[in-house]
Amino acid sequence: MTNIKSFKIDNITIGINEKVFIIAEIGATHNGDLNQAFKLIDAAKDSGAQAVKLQTVVPDFSYCSGTLSHDIFTQLAFSIEELSKIKEYCLKKDIIIFTTPGDFPSLEMVKNLNLPLVKISSGLMNNLPLVEEVAKLNKPTILSTGMAYMHEVEKSCNLITKYNKSLVVLHCVSSYPSADSKLNLNAIKKIASNLNLLTGFSDHTYDEHAASIAVALGAVVLEKHLALSDDLAGPEKGIACTPSTFKLMVQKIRRTEKMLGMGEKVPMDVEMQGRKLNRRTIISTNEIKKGEEITTKNIALMRGTLEHVGLNPEFYEQILGLTAIRNIEKNEPIKLGMLSE
Repeated sequence: MTNIKSFKIDNITIGINEKVFIIAEIGATHNGDLNQAFKLIDAAKDSGAQAVKLQTVVPDFSYCSGTLSHDIFTQLAFSIEELSKIKEYCLKKDIIIFTTPGDFPSLEMVKNLNLPLVKISSGLMNNLPLVEEVAKLNKPTILSTGMAYMHEVEKSCNLITKYNKSLVVLHCVSSYPSADSKLNLNAIKKIASNLNLLTGFSDHTYDEHAASIAVALGAVVLEKHLALSDDLAGPEKGIACTPSTFKLMVQKIRRTEKMLGMGEKVPMDVEMQGRKLNRRTIISTNEIKKGEEITTKNIALMRGTLEHVGLNPEFYEQILGLTAIRNIEKNEPIKLGMLSE
């Protein structure tokens, strides 16, 4: 499977060696209240998220009547007019807004909203008829993979990339909250290597710790639920961060990015002086007379000063047995020009 290694959403680049794209999931924590949604957007922006994500469903086309999901999302569902107001508010706040369409009618709403990005949730990733219609939008797409085997992920990805190459695959564990022992974060690396796709993590843990680990493992997108408080988390209670915890998570992710660096094994600029000062070079241990043989008794591998640097240790064996062509002082750095066979 081939795929581009970066793509743009508005003015943000998603990809390797770019800042991690951080999403605040607010789809079930606004409680169907438009003003609460606006407050969540404010909190997401203040916390450092670059995007907020909704869940858009027409309950009668997504869930059977009488089920808990039908009851919850009947209360949570926004109209197209309300969604348009949320979009306008996000534009004003300079934060990206996108959503997960849960069914064909809600997909039509998403088309009308013309959002810059679209998400396919874990519960929808094997809904291939819907996945294909989402892919045909030809918009940057995020796919969550909770509950899935790799071959199911591959099938959905193959279908999406048939129409659209701008795809990120999120490792996800559909358990709320996800226990540490069930997170399987190494799957992030497995998805990336098996599919040659950008990867990320949809975090259902109760705190901010797993996010930084996911970034260290290669996640370029991080999604985490956000609620104004535990009391206002609704069905996401126990997995949604409060604004203060979300902000801490963002700070830790940004610190992790700095720690990861560019990945090449080279000396850092702050180490360049240390290369001269801390490494051992060949230095005389006592006075060596002209004509005297170089032996293990009169040289050693020693640390000098920045201006007091001898031959690299790799020359140690080569110069043993050579002869000094001038007097060498004690603790003088040894140079090849001082010696002859």
